[in-house]
Amino acid sequence: MNGYVPNYIEEIKRRLSIVDVVGQKVSLKKSGRNFRGLCPFHAEKSGSFYVWPDSESYFCFGCKESGDIFNFIMKTEGLAFGEALEQLAGRAGVQLPERQATEDPEVAKRRQQTERLSEAMQAATTYYQNILHKSNEAAPARDYLKERGVSEASVESFGLGYALGGWDNLLKYLNSRGFKNDELLAAGLIGERENGGGFYDRFRERVIFPIRDRQGKVIAFGGRVLSGAPKDVPKYLNSPQTPLFDKSNTLYGLDLAKESIRRTDRVVVVEGYLDVLMCHQYGHSNVVAALGTALGEKHIAIIKKLTKRIVLALDADTAGQMATLKGIEVLKQGFDTLTVPVPTARGLIRFEQQLDADVRIATLPAGKDPDDVAKEGGSKWRELIDRALPVVDYYFSSVTASVDLNSARGKSEAVEKLIPAILEVHDRIQREHYLQKLARLAKVDAGLLRSELNRAMKAEAQNRLRPHPAPLPTTPEPEAVETFESADADAAVQPAQKPVPVKTAQPLELEDMLLAFLLRYYSDALSVEAADGEPVREDDFIRSENRLVFEVLQKVNAGEGSLDDFEENLNPELAAHLERLRTFSQAEPEIPDLVTVQETLRFQLNRLREVNLRRLYEQGTQALEESEVASPEEGEAGLADSDHLWVMISTVSDQLKQYYPPKSMVFRDSRDR
Repeated sequence: MNGYVPNYIEEIKRRLSIVDVVGQKVSLKKSGRNFRGLCPFHAEKSGSFYVWPDSESYFCFGCKESGDIFNFIMKTEGLAFGEALEQLAGRAGVQLPERQATEDPEVAKRRQQTERLSEAMQAATTYYQNILHKSNEAAPARDYLKERGVSEASVESFGLGYALGGWDNLLKYLNSRGFKNDELLAAGLIGERENGGGFYDRFRERVIFPIRDRQGKVIAFGGRVLSGAPKDVPKYLNSPQTPLFDKSNTLYGLDLAKESIRRTDRVVVVEGYLDVLMCHQYGHSNVVAALGTALGEKHIAIIKKLTKRIVLALDADTAGQMATLKGIEVLKQGFDTLTVPVPTARGLIRFEQQLDADVRIATLPAGKDPDDVAKEGGSKWRELIDRALPVVDYYFSSVTASVDLNSARGKSEAVEKLIPAILEVHDRIQREHYLQKLARLAKVDAGLLRSELNRAMKAEAQNRLRPHPAPLPTTPEPEAVETFESADADAAVQPAQKPVPVKTAQPLELEDMLLAFLLRYYSDALSVEAADGEPVREDDFIRSENRLVFEVLQKVNAGEGSLDDFEENLNPELAAHLERLRTFSQAEPEIPDLVTVQETLRFQLNRLREVNLRRLYEQGTQALEESEVASPEEGEAGLADSDHLWVMISTVSDQLKQYYPPKSMVFRDSRDR
């Protein structure tokens, strides 16, 4: 499968040790032939995260995260595959091909513009920082930061700066560095005068807060005026929308918070720059902020990749409460829902939808911002976050404070707003608790409220059952459906065509073979189940590039575009890998019937699962042996880890038994060869 184009991905893996790459973020200790440390993807004390140099992979026996060096960098730094590739290529000294040779001219032009704007933003950042530290005119800004309790370390880590009061100080400086006015205008650093008579600095006499992307690159600025500024001047000013900056897709402080969010498995969303900065300064580094807007769908998409536990800690004023309510609704829409069985009073089972996230609201003391609470000491902030209310409790607090529960209209409004919130509670005892609570607060008969709740439940169920347009058939010809049914029905008595031979191979080769097969027959094969009853999954693949190609394949199968469409927009190296797989697949003889396609896929998937499980079993057994001879200082943590490994090994052993069915009449198992 190699040899069509240079395989830069494999060359990077060959040159870089996964132990060195992971070791830059995780403190690893030698454990036999392997290495062990605390998992960077979940909070733990025992160290169930293992790095296997032989297979150049990692696996956590606690949270089941796994992958290669690309997966590790992508997940820990929030990078796309192409960004991780460029970073690791730089470390490995691998020269990637010039993109201009393969890129569409328009794409290349946009990329070059983005790189130039990024250079301008970095130059502006350095300029603002130097002004803050060295200019006499920045003394009021330094005094302001000192008064707010901002430490020198925070000034450095958040890259704070200051913009002078003149109209064109930054403009002149950046012009002298070779940046053109149209570039600075596109970056949002300057504005154009209405009469067309020149340009001016967008930020003047403001403390500058650099806004960075997930990788830590400056993409925009926020500026705060100092006391004494004219009343008609806005207190805060953000960069406009630019090719680099989209405020609906940016969370302030995420570059510094992402690792803490993963470690604590929780994110706290606040409102302002200083709220984030002061929380980080006092040790609460899982805090981020939306930029001058409530949480949006794109923000949720970013958060979902890091955690499903969200605390909203927005201001207690009316605007803050409105932003909180809007944020809750966006979170509900942005996170997936799970179908959960709920027992009914008659002993039957009803299926309801439950949000696949834990959303809570921290109620701030009146008149205080998050940075005020953070300054009071670490325990105060922790207590506030730990006491954060579940959504339904926050709704009760918010609604009952905003209506007159002594009036008929107020009672009706409270019931109308709170019944849907109670409906989202799936535990019957908790639901009854909130129903009784509403009855007491509104002084309304609980039986009447129960009737309202049942009516709302029926309406929701009918809405879910309402027919939706059926998906288009994958094969429009009726004959294809006939063939499928007859072939499936006759499979037991009619010998199928001999499948494409499956050669004995190592795990990575098996991955490639399975994926190449799926690329050709995905519409018929993606739903085929292995011996454990599960179809192909992302974690069947160790290699990051194979996981990404599989993700593309799922989108193609869902009708989101063609394979060619996706390939055109892939990173060049990933596109080259996809092309290698497609070339290999097309070189194989075509399988003429559906049954043989599905049986061939099932055989390949069973074999890959078996090999992966065997590898996991061997690694787990080895880790267990090493944990049982752990050094005395590891104490109870080592023993707890041994117990955990025993459970894992037992589970894997049971799973392996599924891959020894009676020998097929059609296929010859590669174990016999």
